[in-house]
Amino acid sequence: MVNIMDEYTSYTKKCLNNYMKLILGNKYNKTISDAFASVYINVRYSNYLDEQTSKLAVNKKIDCAMDYTCRDLKQEFPDLEKEAELCKEFYKKIYNIDQLYLLESQKNTISEISKLRKKLLNIEEDDFENIINNELRDAIRKRKEFLDGFNSDMFELKFDKIDKSKKYVYAKPHNNIKFPDLYSKIAIEKAQEKDTIQEDLAMISYLQLCSKIVYDLISCDFDTLYFIDLPKTFFDKKTKLARVVNTIDNPFIQEKIRVVVTFECFTRYKSYVLELKRQGFVFAIYLDKSFDYSSDNIEYLEVFDKIIMENNKYYNKDMLNNGKINTRIISVDEVK
Repeated sequence: MVNIMDEYTSYTKKCLNNYMKLILGNKYNKTISDAFASVYINVRYSNYLDEQTSKLAVNKKIDCAMDYTCRDLKQEFPDLEKEAELCKEFYKKIYNIDQLYLLESQKNTISEISKLRKKLLNIEEDDFENIINNELRDAIRKRKEFLDGFNSDMFELKFDKIDKSKKYVYAKPHNNIKFPDLYSKIAIEKAQEKDTIQEDLAMISYLQLCSKIVYDLISCDFDTLYFIDLPKTFFDKKTKLARVVNTIDNPFIQEKIRVVVTFECFTRYKSYVLELKRQGFVFAIYLDKSFDYSSDNIEYLEVFDKIIMENNKYYNKDMLNNGKINTRIISVDEVK
């Protein structure tokens, strides 16, 4: 299965280099541009540079990142100082045009780039702005077609907010297939509960959620955290598990997704879950009927980033008073 975020950022990097070729002309240096592009992508889609800049808006973080990158490149490539300085100035403009819509603000930024190009490079071309605008339109079209290609008329994700104080959202698959009237509701539900159906639906859901997250990051929504189930039957099917895991094997996606397993699933496939956790995947656990409050089980819960607990359970008070785990608990009426 395709890793949407990897594909998207790879194409974005290619676009950034193309913009720089058009802007810099014979002053373009791929090594220098690649370095700026990689740093730009990391900061743009993680909203993180370092602790000192953590409170800045993402565009300001990018400006700082470009300064740091220029400094480092000049130390590494002293004979390319001028190229690094030029790249820095133009990469600081990239955030304003790196969108999925060609807006008036982007056209204004392109005009600014054209003026800066004349000032720094002494290059003036009548058709430069049209060329860049056309390049942007083409890139926007291709990126939107790629992301929207994972939508489906038959399957979609439904999103339920599970914490009123935070942007925690549970993503649940939903099918829009219209069955003939001759099939009863019970027969349809039984068919949909089959393992293979649930697994196929889960794989579609993971792709659609990744596409949604890319849209979120483009829109600078770095706060929404998504929870999505991983059916326990995947752990008995290594090929299918590997395919699902590959879709979210990206640091930007991992920061936004909490893979949900039930307590029953965890106790049965503990080694698999812990190994995936070591690889960087972040899990939440749903306390199903198999969970019993005990010191051993509480120790297991410390492994998880979030703990989903239904209200009105006998152990609620003890759980909420436990200093080791209480900040990870999300209390819900019911999500299963």
